[in-house]
Amino acid sequence: MKKYVLLFTIVSALFSFSSCDDADRLKMVSDYPADYDITYGIRLVMQYDEVNVNGIDLAARFPFFETFRLTIHYTDSKISAVTLSNGEIPFSPYDFEIPTGKTACYLDTEALPNELRIAGTNNVIAYFQNGEFSIPFKLDCAALDYKYTFKSVN
Repeated sequence: MKKYVLLFTIVSALFSFSSCDDADRLKMVSDYPADYDITYGIRLVMQYDEVNVNGIDLAARFPFFETFRLTIHYTDSKISAVTLSNGEIPFSPYDFEIPTGKTACYLDTEALPNELRIAGTNNVIAYFQNGEFSIPFKLDCAALDYKYTFKSVN
């Protein structure tokens, strides 16, 4: 048994020396764009309350949710701006005025979950957690909580 453990250790060491160079692993593909946009649409609209702690998806019940768009603009491979369109949704998930057009923003990675913030303000547009953007919000009823979750529509 010791013979196999020693043989495995030697073979593993040899493979580690012959593996790819760290500098090669960290290089991006030369034709990968540094400036690009990703447009997101609503994937889920969850409604939470004391009875439904896991939430109920409302997205399929109201077709106007399909019109919401969140476009994130990247410059030098970093988030630099956002464009929001509430579409035909009759209410806003924000308690502040939604900016029109392309608005400077940044991803605050110091906060958990990460916050997509409008530059120069404390306004949070969306949260980034587990690889997806979401917007939690409330409407008139204090007992109900809602959350948009997004998917890429590019």
